[in-house]
Amino acid sequence: MMDTYRDEQIDRFISNEMEPAERKAFCRELETDEELQKQVKLRGLLAEAEIREAEKQAFRALAAHPAKKRKKLIWSTAAVAAIVLGILFLIGNSYRYAPADIFRTYYVKPVIEPSRGGGETATILRTASDYLIQGRAQDAIALLTPEILDSEYSEEAEWLLLCAYLHTNDREKAKVTAESIIRKDGAYTAEATAILKELKEKKLF
Repeated sequence: MMDTYRDEQIDRFISNEMEPAERKAFCRELETDEELQKQVKLRGLLAEAEIREAEKQAFRALAAHPAKKRKKLIWSTAAVAAIVLGILFLIGNSYRYAPADIFRTYYVKPVIEPSRGGGETATILRTASDYLIQGRAQDAIALLTPEILDSEYSEEAEWLLLCAYLHTNDREKAKVTAESIIRKDGAYTAEATAILKELKEKKLF
């Protein structure tokens, strides 16, 4: 049942029949789901082949059409072809790495040194770190308040926030947080620089 729904969803995406909100959500999913990217690309290629065949048949029939109908037929075929080519470009120009995959590559549990004081803050950060390991990234984000980010453990807190955004596939917030870490040139600058590079990298087919 799910496969049938997914096939219908892909067809509606390719034929540009989705409502704006649904299309936006589908594009977000498409950005991080490599299997979905493959399915859409394959369906797009099939649709393009069907269009090319339809073009051949249409042009063979042009002589039998009056000029007005001929013009409409050409524009209709061109419009559908443009949609399919646009979708194929979208997939080919999508991001190479999903943020969640980047998280798995770079996550390192920060060392929270009790010698700096801030016992309660240290406990909160350890809890946030544990949440990330447990897959509870949203709970970790909820703990990393502005007060925690401005504490004596600011570097560790911002690193955990970056990792939490990666875990939830929030590419834009992860970019902003990585850039903030890089500007401060602290303990996690090297990791943030590598992460930001991968967040921006495109497939380009």
